[in-house]
Amino acid sequence: MDQPVPSSPAWKKPSDVMKVRLKGKKRRSVSASHHQANAKATLPGSQGPDASTGEVRTGKRRNPFGHSSSARERKRAHSEILPGETEGGSHQNKLFDALDTEAGEVFQEPSTSSPANLNRIKSESDTNLTRLAQSEEPKAAADTGQSQSLTWKDSYPVDWCLKTRVRFLSDSPFTWCGTLKTNEEAAGLSWFTRGTHHDETIPADEKDAQSRSRLHQCGMVWMHPSLPWVKLYPRIHNEGKQTRPSFVANDKDLQDSLLTSWCESFRSLFHQLRAGHCPYFYLCGYQSTVLFRAAGVGGFKHVHAFLTPTTKGLRELFKAEGIEVSMPLVPSKDSTPSQGDNNENGIDQEHSNSHQPVKTEEDEDDDEEDFNQEGDDAASSWLQSMGLDQQSFPTLDPRRVKFQRDESIKLDNRPQSLVLISGSSTQALYNFLLNSDIMIAPTGTQAGIPPTLLSPAPFEGGTLTASKVKSGKLQIAVGTSMQGCFHLEVTGPILPSNVHALTQLVSSSQERFSVNLSNHSPTIMFSAVPPNNAISLRDRKSKLVNCNLSPELMDYFTKGEDTDDHATIQELVFAEEKYSWTSLT
Repeated sequence: MDQPVPSSPAWKKPSDVMKVRLKGKKRRSVSASHHQANAKATLPGSQGPDASTGEVRTGKRRNPFGHSSSARERKRAHSEILPGETEGGSHQNKLFDALDTEAGEVFQEPSTSSPANLNRIKSESDTNLTRLAQSEEPKAAADTGQSQSLTWKDSYPVDWCLKTRVRFLSDSPFTWCGTLKTNEEAAGLSWFTRGTHHDETIPADEKDAQSRSRLHQCGMVWMHPSLPWVKLYPRIHNEGKQTRPSFVANDKDLQDSLLTSWCESFRSLFHQLRAGHCPYFYLCGYQSTVLFRAAGVGGFKHVHAFLTPTTKGLRELFKAEGIEVSMPLVPSKDSTPSQGDNNENGIDQEHSNSHQPVKTEEDEDDDEEDFNQEGDDAASSWLQSMGLDQQSFPTLDPRRVKFQRDESIKLDNRPQSLVLISGSSTQALYNFLLNSDIMIAPTGTQAGIPPTLLSPAPFEGGTLTASKVKSGKLQIAVGTSMQGCFHLEVTGPILPSNVHALTQLVSSSQERFSVNLSNHSPTIMFSAVPPNNAISLRDRKSKLVNCNLSPELMDYFTKGEDTDDHATIQELVFAEEKYSWTSLT
């Protein structure tokens, strides 16, 4: 007898399944709402069904974000668990604390009112106070030493660092610093171009006018090139990621024209320096800055120059061009051993040296270089024996390895990389800079623009540039309160002679003031070079007699007797005809 074959279940579409589920969910929600409405209708204060509409009024709507009082109470009861009444929470934590410590009173309840605990807390506090006092003693001693090291002198050190801003602060107003009149501006311009020195014995009614003219004179400098729409000072600055190309980047004829004019100005300025008609000048490039100084300045016998920062490649290039350079800020490796080290353990020095030869530092360097060279040659020969090309491994190139082992590479672009060029090498440096484009930027906003020349003396092609001056009253923070003071601010390319002249001018009218100096960071190390006492003070002044300097400025530039006569000043204070300062070098 044939049995019926079971038929397969009918296939259902997903959309049909979802429709069935949605209908069931809607049916359950409607029934739940009706049940809730009936339950609330029986509560006191709720109303029954409306006769007109037949709908049930449910009263006040429930807040969906609120919590019932029972849930809140349960949560509070759960959080306020007393010790010993939990399922092991409090005692469980104390168990782990007991395992980590050796104290036996972990499970004891602390009582601050007991005498033992009071004595323990007092001893701990006394210990903490003792430690705090011991930690504060060195700090107080350091502060006392710093205050005691603050000295006052009749003059301040020579600062060869370029400035971008000088701000004078004083308790008394700068009454003489007002709007510059036409005749006062003309007088200041004439005094600067002629190098006129002023007599302090003038009538009182003309003193303010002369002070304004002198202020205009103190903020002037000769500059080349002068392009008002291009920022040419300072040249070393962060251009940012989005920079516009230089206006001469794609014009070769314009670049040649600017370079030709710059070469004439550089030639005129250097010849004045050699002849003793210019005490110093700066050459500011996009990567390095050069300070040329005349003979006699800083105690040097010949014309000399400082260049910073430098790299090993640049120093090697100078050596190839016959320019002898020295690095005065790098400590010498020559060290003389002390007598106690040589006679250690009672052994006589002559007796010990007679049995073993003395090995100099040069011999040790030669031995180390030969050993490294042998290792590099062995690595190259091993590559060739393996059938490998040496060009496939550039990091194993002996010349590259030797270059990387050089210790002088660590000084590249650092403040200690400053080099000194003196004597006949200064002329070689001048020829090199005149015929090379190493100081001209190839790309960026300064591409194709020659370096900036800054000088206190006039030269061919130089443009007379005046700094911006403003004065007024401002509020400064003194402790927890604000105090009003008067300020005089000069902004622009400010040379050492400008700083000295401004300080002399303000000291003639203000009894007390302070000076904040904004230093151009790439030129800070110019003041760190120790002075040279190669010639006497009389010979120094005789070499600068044609520079038409004032007696105060002559004494300022010929300093060099003491190492404290040179420093990069950050803040200067004047009071009771004395100076005090804080320096960076």
